[in-house]
Order: sequence, then structure tokens, then C-alpha cells
Amino acid sequence: MKKYMIQMLVFAYFLLYSVPIQAQEVDLNTLSTKNYLDSVNIKRHQNKIDTNRIKIEFNHIIGISSFYNSKFDGVKTATGDRFYNNKYTAACNLYKLNTIVRVTNLLNGKTVLVRINDRMHPNMLRKGRVIDLSQSAAKQLVFKSKGIVKVSVDAIGYSKKNPKLDEK
Repeated sequence: MKKYMIQMLVFAYFLLYSVPIQAQEVDLNTLSTKNYLDSVNIKRHQNKIDTNRIKIEFNHIIGISSFYNSKFDGVKTATGDRFYNNKYTAACNLYKLNTIVRVTNLLNGKTVLVRINDRMHPNMLRKGRVIDLSQSAAKQLVFKSKGIVKVSVDAIGYSKKNPKLDEK
């Protein structure tokens, strides 16, 4: 009984005093009231959007996410930046460029903040894909071996800087 009590006290201490190792610098609970959906791009690709797999609402999209291949490191993006898999960026046709979005893995609830700095091939919308993440962002969401996962994407705001992880 005494051993069990000690284990419970250690566990409670760990829960109360454990400090998160990493935290992104943008508040996850703030959603934007400004519309960041790219209505021009949505109209242009409307016939390619798989409405059975993709749900679009005001600053909120549900669909499938994939991640970039490592062979794209160093390639210029739609914003003129160079793409690197260790940055928190993504490609998306449905949000305006430089929009900061919160991507939530609907299987495990994990979230990551990324900046939209590139566009996907429009045919990805036919496959239900709404966002293509950098590999470091995908790692935060804990992707399975298939390389795709069902996600919820919410607009947070606008920035020309990528969200970072604070090292503590």
C-alpha cells in the first residue's frame, strides 16, 4: 500500500510540475474573424474540389493532409521563399498566401501552426487533399506510415514570418 501511495505522489508531482518542452509562439485558441479563404482560387478550382471529402466553412476546412517530399528542399515557393522541410510551412489552394493556420490531426487531436507559403497542384483537391505540410510540421501531428491524415485547418491570422517552436 505504501509503495502504491509513493507511486501516486510521484505521478501527481509529475503532472503538476512538468513543463512542456516545446510550445509554439502563437496562441492556439485565437481564431480570426477576418476571412482568409482565397475566394478567387476556390472559384477557379471549384470543379476539382471533392465535396464528399472536403468541407469548407468560414476560415475552417476539413479534409486530408499530406507532406512534402524531401526532394523539394531549396525550391522556390509561390511567395518567393525557399522551401525547407525543417520550417513550419505548408501549401494550400484554399487559403490566401501568408495565412497562419492551425492544423489539427482529427485522429489524435495534436495541432501545429504553419504559414501558407505555396500552392498545391489543383488535382490534389480531387483526392480530398486540402494542405501539404513540411515534414517537421507533419512530425508534430504524428502522421502514420501512409503519409496522409484527416485534418481540420483553421485560419489564425496573417504573417510573413513562419511560426516557430520555442526551445525551453
